[in-house]
Amino acid sequence: MKKIYLIATVLLAFLLQGCTNLHEEILNEQDNSSLISNPSNAAMVAAPAYAALRDLMSDGGSWKVTECCTDEAIFPTRGSDWNDVNNRTLFWHTYDATNTVVRNTWNGLMQHVTSCNVALNYLGNMKQTDDVKEYMNEVTVLRSLFMYYLMDYYGHFPFREASETDYSSKPIILSRVDALARIIKDLQTVIPNLKEKGAVPYGRVTKATAQTILAHVYLNYQVFTGKAPAFTDGESKWDEVISLCDDIIKSGKYQLADDYWKMFLSDNADYCDKTEGILPIIYDQATDTGGSNWLNMALHYSMTFNNFKSFWNGCCTTPTFVDSWDPSDPRYTSDRLKSQIGFNIGIIGGQQYSVAGEKLKTRQGKDLNFTKEFSVDNATEEQGYRVVKFAPNPDYQWGSGSDNDVMFYRYSDIYLMRGEAKFRKGNDIAGAVEDINAVRKARGVKEYTSSSLTLDSFYKERGYEFYWEGMARRDDMVRFNHYCEARYNVEETPAYKILFPIPQTALEANSDLQQNEGY
Repeated sequence: MKKIYLIATVLLAFLLQGCTNLHEEILNEQDNSSLISNPSNAAMVAAPAYAALRDLMSDGGSWKVTECCTDEAIFPTRGSDWNDVNNRTLFWHTYDATNTVVRNTWNGLMQHVTSCNVALNYLGNMKQTDDVKEYMNEVTVLRSLFMYYLMDYYGHFPFREASETDYSSKPIILSRVDALARIIKDLQTVIPNLKEKGAVPYGRVTKATAQTILAHVYLNYQVFTGKAPAFTDGESKWDEVISLCDDIIKSGKYQLADDYWKMFLSDNADYCDKTEGILPIIYDQATDTGGSNWLNMALHYSMTFNNFKSFWNGCCTTPTFVDSWDPSDPRYTSDRLKSQIGFNIGIIGGQQYSVAGEKLKTRQGKDLNFTKEFSVDNATEEQGYRVVKFAPNPDYQWGSGSDNDVMFYRYSDIYLMRGEAKFRKGNDIAGAVEDINAVRKARGVKEYTSSSLTLDSFYKERGYEFYWEGMARRDDMVRFNHYCEARYNVEETPAYKILFPIPQTALEANSDLQQNEGY
């Protein structure tokens, strides 16, 4: 089931061994390799593009810029711990072209587009068997996903075709409008040729994966076609969102999970494959357990259990987000593992205890009583409610890791996108109520009526459903006009901050790039 990521490790080692310039080494020196040219190795050639998905959950890149500039997450400075101006400016929306998180995210996404292009180039030069064609379609989808986030975060970016292997020549610069058109064209081209879930192994791109990405493109279309600095006055594509979501729902390949937290436990692959998993990012002991870094990032040093002995006491959530909840919502917190690990999963506040029931302390001897409030630049150890979205395996032998797969896209997203599109369109409020209630009923929370449902209900529901999953919180805040609003410890933000700056290093490397307005 997880073989594709084992292949990724093998191919990456082959490609990277001794390389100082990945692009030139691969393209110039390895062209005659039977490993690369043999159609039976198509999966191996495509594997680095799949492995790049893990960077979407990276604490140094995409996850952080999606979550830590919103109300959901922050890395406050705690004395001499976590004293990083890049984290603070990301949260405050005072980031500039030198911010390392903004830079690392740009570099990572650009690298992943290149990885996809390298794979597409080699696959395109193979004998065009059905297997090779399938992998070419799948890698095209992955490239579209990485291009989507470049367009979303930065507006414009350098791009070259997969066949353009002369890296001494400058790439073109895709404007936001051109990137939008290219992403839509590529996805529309491959969707009819992609297989449905069940026809390819778990972890592979499916027709629904591509449809979900395209639905997100259309969901945010009025932002992407809007004028600076607000970006929310462009053309809407609600009918296209509804149509794509209709197709996924009518396929009958997915169902809403009847146990929310089971999707986030360790070894969750089988359950997610049977229920909501549309784009799994695979982590396991044989390949990579980096997806569980968020356990280390969030938990206090003293919250150790079994083989988990090293936590970093970094990230927390904000009072703005916590106060938006009804704490009786099962998604807020769960005690299902508390007897084995000592703490709840989900949102964690208040006094913390060991597995044996003893009060935990800070390093200064104070009660470890997590408070909602915190200082961004001078927090104490116990300040800030913590979040454990991906639950640890209590019996994991190595500690500091786990084998939770991340469902980057889930089936509940399809209902919420379709419901929002129906509500915004305005001619099917009953359908919008039905869609949001499908999710709320599955989660065991009070359902909406036509009179109680508002547009902001969808914004809040997306927060409750997808918090800390690294997929769309920033997009949601922009689309609902909340990104620039004043909130806890953040002043009202100038609208130009909706786009991140082009990193200074990128500007220096390519004189054709222009800085975004306002920076």
